[in-house]
Amino acid sequence: MHSIIKKFDFTDLIVLFLAISALIVFLPVRNFDFILFDDAIHISNNLYVQGGLTPQGIKWAFTTTLEGNWVPLMWLSHMVDATIYGTHPGGHHMTNLILHIINTVLLFLLFKEMTGALWRSAFIAALFAFHPAHVESVAWVSERKDLLSALFGFIAMFLYVKYAERPSLKRYAGVIVFFVLSLMSKPMLVTLPFVLLLMDHWPLGRLKNSENGIGKLIMEKIPMFLISGVFSVITYYAQKNYKAVVTLADFPLSLRLGNVVISYVMYIKNALIPTELSVFYPRMEAIEPWQWTTAVAILLGVSVYVVLAIRRSPYYFSGWFWFLGTMVPVIGIVQVGAQGMADRYTYFPFIGLFIMAAYVIPPKLLEHLPMKFFSALAAGVILYATITLSVKQAGYWQNSTVLLSHAAETVKTSALLYYNLGTVLAQDGRLDESLDAFNKAIAIEPNRVDVYINKGVVYMRTRRFEQAMESFKKAIELKPDIPEAYNGLGEAMMALGRHETAALLFQGALSRNPNYTQAQSNLIKALKPDN
Repeated sequence: MHSIIKKFDFTDLIVLFLAISALIVFLPVRNFDFILFDDAIHISNNLYVQGGLTPQGIKWAFTTTLEGNWVPLMWLSHMVDATIYGTHPGGHHMTNLILHIINTVLLFLLFKEMTGALWRSAFIAALFAFHPAHVESVAWVSERKDLLSALFGFIAMFLYVKYAERPSLKRYAGVIVFFVLSLMSKPMLVTLPFVLLLMDHWPLGRLKNSENGIGKLIMEKIPMFLISGVFSVITYYAQKNYKAVVTLADFPLSLRLGNVVISYVMYIKNALIPTELSVFYPRMEAIEPWQWTTAVAILLGVSVYVVLAIRRSPYYFSGWFWFLGTMVPVIGIVQVGAQGMADRYTYFPFIGLFIMAAYVIPPKLLEHLPMKFFSALAAGVILYATITLSVKQAGYWQNSTVLLSHAAETVKTSALLYYNLGTVLAQDGRLDESLDAFNKAIAIEPNRVDVYINKGVVYMRTRRFEQAMESFKKAIELKPDIPEAYNGLGEAMMALGRHETAALLFQGALSRNPNYTQAQSNLIKALKPDN
């Protein structure tokens, strides 16, 4: 009986389990809305995307650097969805889910092909499928680029395995093509040549079998490194032109490096204990010496261990440096935006940590039946926990209000999250809750101008004109060149019967933005003789 079980190929059953389980876990996304962050720009308010696959849309996809990225394949993907589903969010969400399932199956088959270790490969793929940190990439339609980038990256890795078995120009060209397609979806995998070098070490074992050693294998990947360099430059200048790159004057190098090492450790913490995940993590503006020294000690300690164990446990070396290396483009050395880290960044890098988890029990120990039973039980418990947490985490993504409520209360120190929460609560008509969120934002960041403007708008809607007036005045005091603050204060003055003052304020708004149609309309009303 044991020999029959041993000979039975479980591959098809594992593929079926991974696909069906992922479908069940994430199926609720079909009823989710688009969310406040990016979905309007990408889909619901994007006329090119809404038009579907048109010649104009295709041309725009290949020429735009909207949001500071050149990602034509992502745009084409959204256009295909718009052609099929229109702007109904359910279909767009289901495309994300289907891509995630395909990626999960590809990852399993890739590691099975490379290692021959069926159950360890299944465990790596299951962690990839169900880890709560990956919910963001699946449940957020705008993160389609993560899924597409990984899809083409996995295909490139498959082709590389075939190339390693029997090198040829044709097979190498296939790797290059899918590598470029991955970067055209999202430039995250500029580190893929480095990952392929790690694969050469383990599990492919090319390093020890190569006649010329590491030098030959590096030279082999020079074209890919050059492609990575080109896409890195394109991305940097696209982000810079979009004014998303934070300067050293605004965020010094010392703080960046401190955030880098602490973020690495926080990512590891989120991989091991994914119970406090958020759509946004603010970067640290002040770092204590003990924080960065502790982080450096942890990272150096693990790095030294995997290097010393490189012959005995080569999978730890490849897994650890897979994680460290693939995180480099998004770890914050080049700081883009206000976030310190993001769950979506883990979609590909966490595979390195999953490799280490899959091999935490060395192969020799698994020769004993009790250890096989223990490892299977432990794997089952871990997967049950990750699935349970993913189901819960996915529920937070059903709409912007639920997502931001959870994120704001999880992070607690982000004025931006409370500001956005107040904005969506106001849109939902929950005005008192909106004011409460705005007040929490002000308590964290007293000089945040946009909070005072939106707070003033809510006061206007609830006919508390005196409070509205004070909010708009505070916004003008903090930043005198915002036309919306002058227009808001003018409307509050109009409501209080002070028409002449209101007219001056509307003129002040128009002097700062002559095309401000609302201020133009308000000025006409303020100057009417019957007023």
